[in-house]
Amino acid sequence: MQLTEGELLHIGEQLRAEAAAIAKSDAWAEQSGDPGLRQFYKDIANRHRAHYEKILHSIQNLIDSSQL
Repeated sequence: MQLTEGELLHIGEQLRAEAAAIAKSDAWAEQSGDPGLRQFYKDIANRHRAHYEKILHSIQNLIDSSQL
């Protein structure tokens, strides 16, 4: 399966959005003085990291399958 230029553009935008969300959540966790809130922001950052990794993994699988 080959992705269109538009699809690749959208995937790139989603990766950038996830990376920005990770950075913001990590920064908010770092700045928070409340331990509960700090953990909340860390959990959000980890959820965005999982999304980011899942997108990358999916793209890698597409690349690998198209090279067969």
